[in-house]
Amino acid sequence: MFALIGGHTYKDKINNKIEKELVRLTKKDKPIILFCPFASLDIEKTNLKFKSLIDDINADIIYLNFENVFKFEELLIKSDIFYIAGGISDDLINIFKKYGLDKILLKHIFDDKIFAGISAGAMLYTYRALGDKYMFIDNFHNYNYKMVNCLNYLNITICPHYQNEDLIIFNDILKEYNKDAFGIEDETCIIIDENKFFVIKGEGKASIYYFSKDNDYKMVPLYEGIIYEKNSSFRS
Repeated sequence: MFALIGGHTYKDKINNKIEKELVRLTKKDKPIILFCPFASLDIEKTNLKFKSLIDDINADIIYLNFENVFKFEELLIKSDIFYIAGGISDDLINIFKKYGLDKILLKHIFDDKIFAGISAGAMLYTYRALGDKYMFIDNFHNYNYKMVNCLNYLNITICPHYQNEDLIIFNDILKEYNKDAFGIEDETCIIIDENKFFVIKGEGKASIYYFSKDNDYKMVPLYEGIIYEKNSSFRS
């Protein structure tokens, strides 16, 4: 099962409805979360943010770091949720390839656990995703968005932070890849389990939009409380 989160806003009152639902989905009294902060430029700050995010949730956290990275498979096997934080998608993917984490993850991708990610962490599981590592101001845009080559465990393209107005470019770019796609706004999560999928919404009016290649990429809003199905699995 995959959980792809568009992003968190981290307001004064942190909304962790999504994380609470992920813990509930494990069906464990006190699940173990393996947290990966490798996309972040400030790993310590990212770890503290996540600790604060799930402070009122009954779960144990194991933090993946560069000291225990060679025990990744052992830590992954004992965990119930593997949760990848956001940050710089290119750096995250390069680290996974450098340390062979991509191959270990592929070996266990059918295990009975939740593979979660937020923003860049969500992108990692997909075929391609729209990211924004190269940020600069030019004559037209504040961000130089680009499609990032990801690890292709899921045969889809996604765009996190889809509520940003300039990310409307994703609606045209996604058609080049002949894949189903999701536009995932902050405080929303798409759960994918083989050919079934459903939405978790954290707060506010945020939404997730589905673009099916079988429906000529018509933009379809998804609603919480409905389990959707397609004819084939989303897995690659």
